[in-house]
Formats: sequence, C-alpha cells, structure tokens
Amino acid sequence: MYKDFLKTIKRYLCIIIFTNIAILAITVPLLVYFIIHSKNDEVTPVTISNTTTTAENQLTNSFTTKTSTTNNNIHTSTSTQLVFWNIDTPLNTGRSNFGSVLLANGQVLVAGGLLNSNTDYSGTEVYTSIGWQVATSMTGPRDFHTVTAFANNTKVLAAGSAGISGKQTAEVYNIVNNRWALTSVNMSSSRYSHTATLLSNGQILIAGGSNASGISISEAELYIPSSNSFINTTNMNIARCCFTSTLLSDRSTVLVTGGRAYHAVVLLNDGTVLIAGGGSGTPNAYSSAEIYNATTQNFIAVGSMQYRRGGLTLTLLPSGKVLAIGGAD
Repeated sequence: MYKDFLKTIKRYLCIIIFTNIAILAITVPLLVYFIIHSKNDEVTPVTISNTTTTAENQLTNSFTTKTSTTNNNIHTSTSTQLVFWNIDTPLNTGRSNFGSVLLANGQVLVAGGLLNSNTDYSGTEVYTSIGWQVATSMTGPRDFHTVTAFANNTKVLAAGSAGISGKQTAEVYNIVNNRWALTSVNMSSSRYSHTATLLSNGQILIAGGSNASGISISEAELYIPSSNSFINTTNMNIARCCFTSTLLSDRSTVLVTGGRAYHAVVLLNDGTVLIAGGGSGTPNAYSSAEIYNATTQNFIAVGSMQYRRGGLTLTLLPSGKVLAIGGAD
C-alpha cells in the first residue's frame, strides 16, 4: 500500500512539473514580446514648461487626437478612425443663397435666402442643441446678401439684397433682445453678391457686388458699429461681383480675389491664402488652385483639385489640411 501511495504522489508531482513548464513556455515569449513593443511606443521626453495640460482636437465623433503634458513628458495618442458626415436636423424652411453666422452663445444663425430658387425670404432660424428653431424675421426679405457677426459676436449685420426691396438697406440683429432693426442710414450703394469683412478695429468693410441694374461695382464703404452707420472709403481698382475678401494674418490687410467667380478662399496657418476652383459650372468651372503670399505679394500655382468646382467652400481643418466641399462641375 505504501509503495502504491508513493507512486501516486510521484505521478501528481510529474503532472504539476510538466504543467508549470508548459505555462512558462507560453508566458515567457509573450512577456518578451510585450516588453519589446512597449519600448517601441515610448516617447522621448521634451523640455517644456513644468505644467500639466491636456488638449483635444476633434473632427466629428470618430476622429480624436489627444496630447497631454506632465512633468516635462509629452504623451500622444491618436485615433485614425474614418471621418464621416452625420445627417443632422434639417432647416424648418429650405433655402438657398442665404447668410449664416456663429453667435456668441454657440448657436448658428441662418437668415434670408431664396425659396424655390425664385422668392426672396426674410425668415431666420437658429441652430441649438435641440435642432433648428424659428427666430425673429428680418425687417425685409434678402438674398445674395452678407451676414457678418460683430467683433463680440453679440450682434450681426445683414446687408444688401438681390430682391426688389433691401438692395441698399442693412439691418442689425441683437442677440440679447432677439430683434432686427434697420441701420440709422442706408449704404451709399445698392448691392448684392458683394463681400463683408470684419476688420481688426471692429468695423465691417462692404465692397463690390452688383448694383440694382445688375452691373458690377467697385464702390466700398465701412460700417461703423458705434454709430450704426456707413461711411465711404476708397473704391477698389476693379469692379467685381461674386468674389472673395480675406483678412490676412497681419490683421490689417484685406485680400480681394476675383476673375474666377464663385471660387473659394481660405487663410492658411502660415499666413498664405489658398484660392481654388471657381466658374459658373461646366464647362466653365475650374479645378486649378493657387497660393497668395502676402510677404512677396505674388500668386503661385499649386496642384489642382481632382474635380472642377464652382460655388464650392474651403475649410481649414485642425490638421492644417483644407477640405473642399461641393460646387458645380
């Protein structure tokens, strides 16, 4: 009996020993693999200020980049999931050739436009956390007009129109009392398809466009918020409509680009300006693009877009890339 007991003990000991050897044979290679790959993901410390910060840039809910700084070390993790569009709540009233602007409360104001491509409209809506809400209408219908936020984003200037009324008028929306009111004086020139550029001093430069007769004009004027009125300023050298105006990074120079018509412009991070597309549609739309350098005051041709686009938009993304959307081909 005693010998049988010893044989049983030896049998169990052998099983235990072989089991441990098998476990070690599996875990040791896994541990070595983990150590090697964890070293490959380390980030070299960078000398910066002794602060702890966290920054997050998000493009839609599927692309996130986070950077954190702790004790002079930078740690970066990036998700490269596909970026996609989400269909959101539609406007209560469909429209085209309207104006839109971001307000100080984070809401987006949409004003005026064309209904069914032929009826000018005075209605406005604001985009809130629960979707689009009907807001106070403008004093009159407007289309092909401009909508520009004041420097503090608490008021908005709507100017001009292609409709029968409102060509020479302008009005101001006050976000505090939710009211539109005409400016104390009209613009000096009737206009539509013009541009409105907020300057660093808080004034708004109104330039060019088409007059009541549909003729392109070169006249320019300034809207003065403190007096709620307009004053004339130097005219452009060339009459223009359907063009763009861009405040450059020096905050004092406005670049006006035309000739292409229905093109798009965006200010890049390095202070240069990208101009792309344009034209009224096939076969007049362009795919070409160029860069304006404010330092040398020269235009340089760059790579063309893959498609011809007129009436497109350009948006500068957090990555520094530019997104081109829509347009007529």
